[in-house]
Parts: sequence; structure tokens; C-alpha cells
Amino acid sequence: MIPWLQSLPTVFGGLTLVGGFVILALLIGYVVARTTSNEIRAAHNDRAGFILAVIGVVYAVLLAFVAIGVWERFEQAEDRTYEEAGSLATVYRDAGSFKGGSTLRATLRAYVHSVVEDEWPQMARGEQSRISNALLERADRHIRELPVTTASQADVQQQMLAAMDTALMDRESRLTIDSSGINAIMWVVLLAGAIITVAFTYLFGFDKTLMQVLMIGALSLLIGLVLFLILALDYPFRGDISVSPEAFRSLAETFRAIGP
Repeated sequence: MIPWLQSLPTVFGGLTLVGGFVILALLIGYVVARTTSNEIRAAHNDRAGFILAVIGVVYAVLLAFVAIGVWERFEQAEDRTYEEAGSLATVYRDAGSFKGGSTLRATLRAYVHSVVEDEWPQMARGEQSRISNALLERADRHIRELPVTTASQADVQQQMLAAMDTALMDRESRLTIDSSGINAIMWVVLLAGAIITVAFTYLFGFDKTLMQVLMIGALSLLIGLVLFLILALDYPFRGDISVSPEAFRSLAETFRAIGP
């Protein structure tokens, strides 16, 4: 079910998850209220409230832990994108110090174009671009084959190799982050915790049905929104809320400013 929700547009996915969870919680609460004695439930409100407080704290910590972890991974994916682009800009500038640097620059321009036009759409589908990978590996070989005739050129080549190694590692990290999301067991725990937390509110007796609807609805809405946030940020390069290729578009502009 989770992959199906992630494949939906963000708005529809949010309405399906949050709205469905709230409606289901209210329907079950209504059935419980109609089929059980309110006096029996109200007689245990104090003890049920204490236990619900413990359950709520445990589940809140779990939700916060997962939500913060997903957000940090999203920011990490964005950082890797800009760091990769920055390293490639260094390589492109330093390539002008060599006689065969124009070939290397052409390969880097082709790589950036491939990332924006080919790789990013594939990453949105959970796939990888063989073309982009081949172009970056070719650029790495070009650096190693540059004609070095002076000590200063040797220093520049070492700097380029270090920058290219950083770019390769950032690319690998970016692709790894895109290929892995929250473990299925974690989703089971999150959903089970949500059900247990909301279901425990059915044990309370309410004098007015409206108050029961408002309280259960508000709790379900809050939990549903956090679950939707986790779902939307789970894969940083997929969906409407995702890391954009803006770093590489800016890098292409930098290449044009530097020249061929």
C-alpha cells in the first residue's frame, strides 16, 4: 500500500492518507460509542487517561524520531547535489590549464546535460542513468590522461583528481539515498502505533458525542499529517516534494560563463 500511496501526486496522496485515516478513526469511534456502554467507559476515564499519556509519549517520540531522520536525509540528498556540482565546477575551471582540457570540458558539459535531462527523470522513477554514469567515469579518465609537463600542472591535476573523487562519492551517495526508503518493518510499527493510540481514545466515556468527534478527529488529523510528511519526504528525489536539479542547471550556466 505504501508504494501505491507514494506513486500518487502529493495532493491526492495527502488526501487519501490523512482523510482516510481521520474518516476511518471517526467511523470506528462512532461504532464503539453506539455498541458499548458510556457509563462503563466513563468510570475508567482517570486510569485510561494515565495509560493513554504513556502511549502518547512513546508514539510521539517514535514519530518525531522517524520524521527528523527523514528530513535530515532529505537535506543530505540536497547537500550532496550541490557539493557534487561544486566539485565539477572546480574540475572544469582547472581543465583550462591543460592542452587537452577542451575534451574534458566537453565531457563535463555532456554529463551535466545528461543529469538534468535524463538522470533526474529516471531518479523520479527509482531508476539510474547509465549514460550519466559513463560520462562521469570518462571525465575521470580524461583527468588521469592529461598531459602534465610542469610541476605546477602536476599540482593542478592532483587538485582535479581530488575534486573528481569528491564528485564521484557525492553522486554515489545521491543515488544510494534515492534507492532506499524507510524499512517496511518501520512502516508497520508506525501504522500500528497510530492505530493503537487512536483506538485507546475509544475507551473514554464522553458526555457529548460532538466532543468525542472533535477530540478523536483532531488526534487522527495530527497523526495523519505527520505520517503524510514522512511519506512525502521518504524518497528525496521522487514525488512533488523532491530535490530539484537546480544545482546542475546553475552549473551549466557556470560552464557557459567560463567558456569551452
